[in-house]
Amino acid sequence: MNHKNGRYIYLLSAGHLFTDINQGALPAILPFFIAEYGFSYATAASLVFALNLISSIVQPLFGIMADKFSKPWVMSAGLLCASGGMAITGFSSDYTLIFFAIMLSGLGIAAFHPEAVRYANKLSGQKKGTGMSIFSFGGNLGFAFGPIAASGLILAFGLPGISLLFLPTL
Repeated sequence: MNHKNGRYIYLLSAGHLFTDINQGALPAILPFFIAEYGFSYATAASLVFALNLISSIVQPLFGIMADKFSKPWVMSAGLLCASGGMAITGFSSDYTLIFFAIMLSGLGIAAFHPEAVRYANKLSGQKKGTGMSIFSFGGNLGFAFGPIAASGLILAFGLPGISLLFLPTL
């Protein structure tokens, strides 16, 4: 992995961080939905189900597409959908809209990963372990930072504060 490729690995890792912040944030957002909108625990849990189900089921399809027709723009589109879907949840009290916004976020998460992994692997050169570890670190950090970021933003700005998770995506 040369110096130039190393910079791109870190950029991919940052994209991974900002994508997975959204997946990590959702469980922390649920108590606020329950308190604000009176969602039952089952209703709130169905949002986590929707996010994880759509991202898990659709991701292999994006993987097949990445293998056949590599399109780097899919990473950016996935990141925008992941963050944009989560941002929408801060402005709606309607369960159906929140549910579909969460599904959009899951779709974005699914779209980002296969193409980003392809590029991280390619850019790693002979140092695949190092490159993939740096890439994975971003996602793990996103899962860890997501609940803290979401809770802090909601406590500071109310539920619309969730939308501020979109800013790093830009």
